[in-house]
Amino acid sequence: MVALAEHERRDDGRRYFIQMGIAFLFLLGLASVPLVLSDAEKQFFLSEGGPIQVFSAAGYLIAMATVAREIPSSKLFRLSYLLIIPMAMCLRELDFHAHFTTDNITKTTLYLSPDVPLLEKLFGVSVLAVLGLSFYALLKDQYRPFVAGLRRGEPVSVAVAAAIGCAVVSKVLDGAESNLEPLGIHISTTYTSTLFEEVLELGIPIFLCIAVFAAFPRNSSNR
Repeated sequence: MVALAEHERRDDGRRYFIQMGIAFLFLLGLASVPLVLSDAEKQFFLSEGGPIQVFSAAGYLIAMATVAREIPSSKLFRLSYLLIIPMAMCLRELDFHAHFTTDNITKTTLYLSPDVPLLEKLFGVSVLAVLGLSFYALLKDQYRPFVAGLRRGEPVSVAVAAAIGCAVVSKVLDGAESNLEPLGIHISTTYTSTLFEEVLELGIPIFLCIAVFAAFPRNSSNR
Protein backbone atom coordinates (compact mmCIF):
# COMPACT_ATOMS: atom_id res chain seq x y z
CA MET A 1 0.00 0.00 0.00
CA VAL A 2 2.77 2.43 0.93
CA ALA A 3 4.73 1.46 -2.18
CA LEU A 4 1.66 2.16 -4.34
CA ALA A 5 1.09 5.65 -2.95
CA GLU A 6 1.21 8.39 -5.55
CA HIS A 7 3.21 11.59 -5.22
CA GLU A 8 0.91 13.99 -3.43
CA ARG A 9 0.82 17.78 -3.43
CA ARG A 10 1.59 19.48 -0.14
CA ASP A 11 -2.02 20.57 0.33
CA ASP A 12 -3.19 16.97 -0.18
CA GLY A 13 -0.77 15.75 2.49
CA ARG A 14 -1.96 18.43 4.90
CA ARG A 15 -5.54 17.29 4.40
CA TYR A 16 -4.75 13.78 5.61
CA PHE A 17 -2.90 15.06 8.66
CA ILE A 18 -5.99 17.12 9.50
CA GLN A 19 -8.06 13.95 9.17
CA MET A 20 -5.71 12.15 11.54
CA GLY A 21 -6.07 14.99 14.04
CA ILE A 22 -9.85 14.81 13.78
CA ALA A 23 -9.70 11.02 14.23
CA PHE A 24 -7.61 11.45 17.38
CA LEU A 25 -10.09 13.97 18.81
CA PHE A 26 -12.97 11.66 17.86
CA LEU A 27 -11.39 8.78 19.77
CA LEU A 28 -10.87 10.99 22.81
CA GLY A 29 -14.48 12.10 22.63
CA LEU A 30 -15.65 8.52 22.26
CA ALA A 31 -13.72 7.55 25.38
CA SER A 32 -15.63 10.20 27.34
CA VAL A 33 -19.09 9.06 26.20
CA PRO A 34 -19.55 6.62 29.14
CA LEU A 35 -19.46 9.60 31.52
CA VAL A 36 -23.05 10.35 30.54
CA LEU A 37 -24.27 6.73 30.31
CA SER A 38 -26.02 4.52 32.82
CA ASP A 39 -24.36 1.30 33.99
CA ALA A 40 -26.45 -0.80 31.57
CA GLU A 41 -25.65 1.54 28.68
CA LYS A 42 -21.95 1.38 29.54
CA GLN A 43 -21.99 -2.39 29.30
CA PHE A 44 -23.75 -2.28 25.94
CA PHE A 45 -21.27 0.35 24.72
CA LEU A 46 -18.41 -2.15 25.01
CA SER A 47 -20.31 -5.39 24.51
CA GLU A 48 -20.03 -7.85 21.64
CA GLY A 49 -22.25 -6.47 18.91
CA GLY A 50 -22.11 -3.04 20.55
CA PRO A 51 -21.39 0.20 18.64
CA ILE A 52 -17.59 0.18 19.03
CA GLN A 53 -17.21 -3.39 17.82
CA VAL A 54 -19.57 -2.83 14.89
CA PHE A 55 -17.82 0.37 13.83
CA SER A 56 -14.42 -1.33 14.11
CA ALA A 57 -15.52 -4.17 11.82
CA ALA A 58 -17.07 -1.70 9.38
CA GLY A 59 -13.83 0.29 9.25
CA TYR A 60 -11.86 -2.73 8.12
CA LEU A 61 -14.45 -3.47 5.44
CA ILE A 62 -14.23 0.11 4.15
CA ALA A 63 -10.43 -0.09 3.95
CA MET A 64 -10.61 -3.45 2.20
CA ALA A 65 -13.28 -2.31 -0.27
CA THR A 66 -11.26 0.80 -1.16
CA VAL A 67 -8.11 -1.23 -1.79
CA ALA A 68 -10.06 -3.74 -3.90
CA ARG A 69 -11.50 -0.90 -5.98
CA GLU A 70 -8.18 0.84 -6.57
CA ILE A 71 -5.78 -2.04 -7.22
CA PRO A 72 -5.66 -3.05 -10.91
CA SER A 73 -7.08 -6.53 -11.46
CA SER A 74 -3.75 -7.66 -12.89
CA LYS A 75 -2.07 -6.96 -9.53
CA LEU A 76 -4.88 -8.12 -7.27
CA PHE A 77 -3.49 -11.61 -6.67
CA ARG A 78 0.05 -10.35 -6.09
CA LEU A 79 -1.21 -7.82 -3.56
CA SER A 80 -3.91 -10.01 -2.07
CA TYR A 81 -2.36 -9.57 1.38
CA LEU A 82 -3.79 -6.03 1.37
CA LEU A 83 -7.23 -7.65 1.38
CA ILE A 84 -6.55 -10.75 3.46
CA ILE A 85 -5.09 -8.92 6.46
CA PRO A 86 -7.90 -6.36 6.96
CA MET A 87 -10.46 -9.10 6.40
CA ALA A 88 -8.78 -11.23 9.09
CA MET A 89 -8.74 -8.26 11.46
CA CYS A 90 -12.42 -7.63 10.76
CA LEU A 91 -13.32 -11.25 11.46
CA ARG A 92 -11.24 -11.26 14.63
CA GLU A 93 -13.06 -8.14 15.79
CA LEU A 94 -16.28 -10.11 15.40
CA ASP A 95 -14.72 -13.04 17.32
CA PHE A 96 -14.77 -15.39 14.33
CA HIS A 97 -11.41 -16.78 15.49
CA ALA A 98 -13.28 -18.69 18.18
CA HIS A 99 -16.68 -19.31 16.59
CA PHE A 100 -15.92 -22.38 14.49
CA THR A 101 -13.43 -24.24 16.67
CA THR A 102 -13.40 -25.66 20.18
CA ASP A 103 -10.88 -23.04 21.26
CA ASN A 104 -9.30 -19.88 19.90
CA ILE A 105 -7.22 -20.74 16.81
CA THR A 106 -4.32 -18.70 18.21
CA LYS A 107 -4.08 -20.82 21.38
CA THR A 108 -1.81 -23.85 21.56
CA THR A 109 -4.46 -25.81 23.45
CA LEU A 110 -6.43 -26.14 20.22
CA TYR A 111 -3.56 -28.05 18.62
CA LEU A 112 -2.27 -29.98 21.63
CA SER A 113 -5.50 -31.17 23.14
CA PRO A 114 -6.46 -34.75 22.19
CA ASP A 115 -10.13 -33.80 22.54
CA VAL A 116 -10.05 -31.36 19.59
CA PRO A 117 -11.00 -32.93 16.24
CA LEU A 118 -8.23 -33.17 13.65
CA LEU A 119 -10.32 -31.18 11.16
CA GLU A 120 -10.40 -28.21 13.53
CA LYS A 121 -6.65 -28.38 13.99
CA LEU A 122 -6.11 -28.44 10.22
CA PHE A 123 -8.47 -25.51 9.83
CA GLY A 124 -6.56 -23.49 12.43
CA VAL A 125 -3.19 -24.32 10.89
CA SER A 126 -4.46 -23.36 7.43
CA VAL A 127 -5.75 -19.99 8.62
CA LEU A 128 -2.53 -19.21 10.48
CA ALA A 129 -0.44 -20.28 7.46
CA VAL A 130 -2.36 -17.95 5.14
CA LEU A 131 -2.00 -15.09 7.60
CA GLY A 132 1.68 -15.82 8.13
CA LEU A 133 2.37 -15.77 4.40
CA SER A 134 0.31 -12.60 4.02
CA PHE A 135 2.24 -10.77 6.74
CA TYR A 136 5.53 -11.97 5.25
CA ALA A 137 4.55 -10.61 1.83
CA LEU A 138 3.39 -7.36 3.42
CA LEU A 139 6.69 -6.81 5.21
CA LYS A 140 8.72 -7.86 2.17
CA ASP A 141 6.96 -5.40 -0.12
CA GLN A 142 6.05 -2.54 2.16
CA TYR A 143 8.52 -2.33 5.07
CA ARG A 144 11.18 -0.27 3.32
CA PRO A 145 8.72 2.13 1.64
CA PHE A 146 6.95 2.48 4.99
CA VAL A 147 10.15 3.41 6.86
CA ALA A 148 11.24 5.78 4.07
CA GLY A 149 7.83 7.43 4.04
CA LEU A 150 7.86 7.77 7.82
CA ARG A 151 11.21 9.55 7.66
CA ARG A 152 9.81 11.95 5.06
CA GLY A 153 6.64 12.49 7.06
CA GLU A 154 4.35 11.14 4.35
CA PRO A 155 0.71 10.79 5.48
CA VAL A 156 0.37 7.16 4.36
CA SER A 157 3.23 5.99 6.55
CA VAL A 158 2.24 8.24 9.46
CA ALA A 159 -1.35 6.93 9.38
CA VAL A 160 -0.10 3.32 9.29
CA ALA A 161 2.22 4.09 12.21
CA ALA A 162 -0.74 5.54 14.13
CA ALA A 163 -2.72 2.35 13.47
CA ILE A 164 0.21 0.23 14.67
CA GLY A 165 0.52 2.40 17.78
CA CYS A 166 -3.18 1.90 18.55
CA ALA A 167 -2.76 -1.86 18.11
CA VAL A 168 0.29 -2.05 20.39
CA VAL A 169 -1.18 0.05 23.20
CA SER A 170 -4.54 -1.76 23.06
CA LYS A 171 -2.71 -5.09 23.25
CA VAL A 172 -0.72 -3.89 26.26
CA LEU A 173 -3.95 -2.85 27.99
CA ASP A 174 -5.56 -6.17 27.07
CA GLY A 175 -2.76 -8.21 28.63
CA ALA A 176 -1.75 -5.84 31.41
CA GLU A 177 -3.12 -8.04 34.19
CA SER A 178 -1.34 -11.23 33.10
CA ASN A 179 1.81 -9.47 31.89
CA LEU A 180 2.42 -7.64 35.16
CA GLU A 181 1.57 -10.54 37.46
CA PRO A 182 5.04 -12.25 37.07
CA LEU A 183 6.58 -8.97 38.25
CA GLY A 184 4.57 -9.10 41.44
CA ILE A 185 2.18 -6.38 40.30
CA HIS A 186 -1.43 -7.43 40.72
CA ILE A 187 -4.15 -5.39 39.07
CA SER A 188 -7.74 -6.10 38.19
CA THR A 189 -9.27 -5.22 34.86
CA THR A 190 -11.34 -2.05 35.19
CA TYR A 191 -14.03 -0.58 32.98
CA THR A 192 -11.74 2.35 32.19
CA SER A 193 -8.90 0.17 30.90
CA THR A 194 -11.36 -1.91 28.87
CA LEU A 195 -12.87 1.27 27.46
CA PHE A 196 -9.52 2.63 26.29
CA GLU A 197 -8.59 -0.77 24.90
CA GLU A 198 -11.76 -0.93 22.80
CA VAL A 199 -11.50 2.69 21.67
CA LEU A 200 -7.90 2.16 20.59
CA GLU A 201 -8.95 -0.96 18.68
CA LEU A 202 -11.44 1.24 16.83
CA GLY A 203 -8.58 3.62 16.08
CA ILE A 204 -6.79 0.88 14.10
CA PRO A 205 -9.27 0.72 11.18
CA ILE A 206 -9.86 4.48 11.30
CA PHE A 207 -6.18 5.26 10.74
CA LEU A 208 -5.88 2.43 8.19
CA CYS A 209 -8.75 3.99 6.23
CA ILE A 210 -6.95 7.33 6.24
CA ALA A 211 -3.79 5.56 5.03
CA VAL A 212 -5.70 3.90 2.19
CA PHE A 213 -7.37 7.18 1.17
CA ALA A 214 -3.98 8.89 1.19
CA ALA A 215 -2.41 6.09 -0.84
CA PHE A 216 -5.13 6.34 -3.51
CA PRO A 217 -6.06 10.05 -3.52
CA ARG A 218 -7.62 10.03 -6.98
CA ASN A 219 -10.04 7.75 -8.71
CA SER A 220 -8.31 5.08 -10.78
CA SER A 221 -9.91 6.47 -13.94
CA ASN A 222 -7.94 9.66 -13.53
CA ARG A 223 -4.53 8.04 -13.06
